[in-house]
Amino acid sequence: MHPESKNIRLLITGIRGFVGSNLLEYLRKHGGYHVTGTSRNADDLRHLESEDLTILSNDEVYTRWDSYDAYIHLAGKVHDVHDKNNDAAYFRANYDATRALYRRFKEDKRARKFIFLSTIHVLTETPEMELDEHYVPQPFTPYGKSKYKAETYIKSNASPDKLYYILRPSMIHGPGNKGNLNLLYQLVKSGIPYPVKAFNNKRSFVSIENLCFIIRELIEGEVEQGLYHVADDEPTYTHDLVKLIADATDKKGRIWYVPPLLLNLTARVGNILPLPLNEHRLKKLTGDFTVSNRKLKEALGKELPVRAREGLIRTLDNL
Repeated sequence: MHPESKNIRLLITGIRGFVGSNLLEYLRKHGGYHVTGTSRNADDLRHLESEDLTILSNDEVYTRWDSYDAYIHLAGKVHDVHDKNNDAAYFRANYDATRALYRRFKEDKRARKFIFLSTIHVLTETPEMELDEHYVPQPFTPYGKSKYKAETYIKSNASPDKLYYILRPSMIHGPGNKGNLNLLYQLVKSGIPYPVKAFNNKRSFVSIENLCFIIRELIEGEVEQGLYHVADDEPTYTHDLVKLIADATDKKGRIWYVPPLLLNLTARVGNILPLPLNEHRLKKLTGDFTVSNRKLKEALGKELPVRAREGLIRTLDNL
């Protein structure tokens, strides 16, 4: 479809978040979209409005009954290990808000597609196998539990004349990334050794370019509705990632060997005392976390545009 032949109207929540801001720029490069973006801080963003972008507050979505072709729900409360809020804050942001927007979508006669950005962490924090769509969810945190409840609501209230897509991305990275990859980057850049040489675990990531590509394919293509796991094609070994960061920062990536017995003993003590390491964190630090994207790629019928290593290098060069 040529850009000049498109007139696709999108509602994107969380427009100034990490994914939202990158998605907006990606869609602008391809043309043919008018985006209405929502934000908690809409008044601070009014100056960004343009011919192809309208800014609304989260409440204005329900007082201005404009119609859209697709709803892309990115907004939510993300997991924060330093957050002391009670569980209710996560359920208000991730379940109640999703339920309200999905009802709005169902009442919009023009709207055909609802894309919900969930998380792979609805499944588990410490998987024992590669995660595909058959893995039974066992959410551990209020973040995962609230996202899973939102997923369940969408599936249980699907309309026969509309389509929904639930995306469970693995760790997303790209320009503006502030997640765990950035923490590891700062660790290596500072010269602090990575103390788990005894474990060369592997993790799945997804580059923001690939995620934006997938969302655009869902908007424009005829993809079967449902639940999809999102990841780059190849997982990345932690030792290789440390080396990539070292190359990007002109540092010597140091990986220290600490005997597993000592790490396990320290982690057990951390279960009782307020140490930075406990058994749960050690398992997350040293265990594999790999995600299958087979179902998604079969549904799209296309290869992802960015290889895992290439995407990581792009991100690291921009940190």
